[in-house]
Amino acid sequence: MKLEFKMILVMLGVVVVSGGLLAVVYSFTSDIIVENEEEKRQEALIELLPEADTAGFKEDSIIAEDTSVIYHAYDEVGKKVGLVFTVAPKGFAGPIVTMVGLRTDTTVSGILVISMSETPGLGAAVTDTSFSNQYKGLKPDEIFLSSAGGEIDAITASTISSNALTSGVREGVERYTPYLTLESGEKPSSPEATRDSTETDLRETSQESVEDNLDKKVVPQAGFVDEFTVVVFLDSDGAIAGVEIPEEDFSETPGYGDKCLSSTFLDRFKGLKTPQGVLSVDAITGATSTSDSIKAAVARAFER
Repeated sequence: MKLEFKMILVMLGVVVVSGGLLAVVYSFTSDIIVENEEEKRQEALIELLPEADTAGFKEDSIIAEDTSVIYHAYDEVGKKVGLVFTVAPKGFAGPIVTMVGLRTDTTVSGILVISMSETPGLGAAVTDTSFSNQYKGLKPDEIFLSSAGGEIDAITASTISSNALTSGVREGVERYTPYLTLESGEKPSSPEATRDSTETDLRETSQESVEDNLDKKVVPQAGFVDEFTVVVFLDSDGAIAGVEIPEEDFSETPGYGDKCLSSTFLDRFKGLKTPQGVLSVDAITGATSTSDSIKAAVARAFER
């Protein structure tokens, strides 16, 4: 019994001493770790916006889905040259955490994949400069896969990863563009107010379409949660002039499926003339099922 008690005391002593040593080591290395992380962050910021002064990045904490921080970038004379933000679209195997540089003319200055778990040799190729360099100089309406009329060539056999990153970058640019004209600490107008205004404009546009005697197609569609209605307007050439989804019967998941009501998504169908073109439209990140349901309904409008 005494022997067992001594063994317990010895083991307890080893644990206490080991814990103390770890605490001492951490106290010496924690500052170094923080400094290294800060150095890497600064290098990434400069790589994405090289025209900014090395001390010209101002951190701005905001509330958003993909990140809580953006960086306003200024040159050596204090002129704003852009901003850097982070997105984390869901790829084939998990989030693709990516920093994006955005210039004041709303063109992408570059992207840098920080972390991801895509398949080596396939989706992991999103980190290759041969792929990431394609985003440089593009505006939001150009950030689509080439199969959907955009400027980005997908990685062979890795369409999911390519599409996820492309959609994430584009949606990030659209989300953070309002901050280009703001200073650190300033906030854009309420997203809800912006959305209400957008939906009002869309309804007015749809009404004008009806008054202009465009061909109106009403298509019922089963969604992720329940059935809803998609209204498609075709012009005299058979091209899509507009798409509307009445909110009263739309019950897709709040914060996910309901993103498909935005003009950012619905406007992607404008000008398309074939079901194939409609089905190639990029889905909303995090709302793939609802996006695909809407695309299927819009494609069927050509058959009615």
